[in-house]
Amino acid sequence: MFEIISILTEGELLFKIILHKKEVYIMKFVKYVLAGVLTFGFIANPVILKAAQTSEELKNACTQAEFDAQRDVNGMLWLAIGFFGGIFGIAAAYVIEPSPPASRLIGKSAEYVATYTDCYKSAGKDIQTKNAIKGCVISGLLYVAVYGCYYAIWAAAAASSAATH
Repeated sequence: MFEIISILTEGELLFKIILHKKEVYIMKFVKYVLAGVLTFGFIANPVILKAAQTSEELKNACTQAEFDAQRDVNGMLWLAIGFFGGIFGIAAAYVIEPSPPASRLIGKSAEYVATYTDCYKSAGKDIQTKNAIKGCVISGLLYVAVYGCYYAIWAAAAASSAATH
C-alpha cells in the first residue's frame, strides 16, 4: 500500500504515513458530515414543504370561513335584534358566537378545523355586532324623530290654545 522511497529517511517516512492517516480521517469525517447533511435534507424537505402547504391551506381556510359566515349569518335578524333590543341586542350580538356547520369540516385536518372555526366565529360575530349596532342607531334616530315631532306638535297645540285664551 505504501511505497517506500529510498531517498526518504525513516523520520520523513513516518511523517508521511501519519499525514496520510490524518487525510484519511479528514476524508471520512467529510463523508459522514455530507451524508448527515443529505439525510437531514431528505428528512426536512417534506416537513418544510408541508409547513408551506399548511400555511397556504390555513389562509384559504380563513378566507373560506369569512365568506361562509357572510353567507350564513342572518344580518337582518341581528338588525331587528338591535332595533328592538337596543344596547341589550348589541350585547347579545357580541356574546353569541355563531358555529360553522360540522358538515363543512368533515375530513379536514385538525389545524384546518381550528383555523376555520376561529375565523368563522370571528367573522360571524363581527357581522352580528355591526348589524345590531345599525339597528340600535336606527331605533334611536327614529325615537328622536318621532318624539321630536310629538313635542313639536304638542308645543304648537299649547301655543295655539294659549293664544285663544
